[in-house]
Amino acid sequence: MRFLLVVLALILGLVYFFFGLRFGYVTLTPTRMLNAQGENNYIFEVFEPGQSVGVTGTCNTASGRAVLRLYDPKGTQIAGQACPKGQWALQVLGKGDSGNYRLNVEFDHFTGVIDLQENRTGAR
Repeated sequence: MRFLLVVLALILGLVYFFFGLRFGYVTLTPTRMLNAQGENNYIFEVFEPGQSVGVTGTCNTASGRAVLRLYDPKGTQIAGQACPKGQWALQVLGKGDSGNYRLNVEFDHFTGVIDLQENRTGAR
């Protein structure tokens, strides 16, 4: 039994070191992260031209950094915001043609909480 606990602790330590730990789903629930590294991508489908799409919310960073970037259907970055150490409000929104918009969240040894909500408004 002790051997199993040692192996489990070793695996958890390796995951923490190389990938970080994430508890939650970024666009659905407040997500707590410990030493998160890498990136996540989220797709927002827009059916009518001129509709605004993106995310709003907060990030509370204890250490590291997270960078949010929103790309239009052509692959051009149309909005972005960084989460350095501290507590920040986030608003990463854009609008344009119909198609798939991609939110890229890049983590660099991020420890903290990110709380994002999808935000859409109709064409005007």
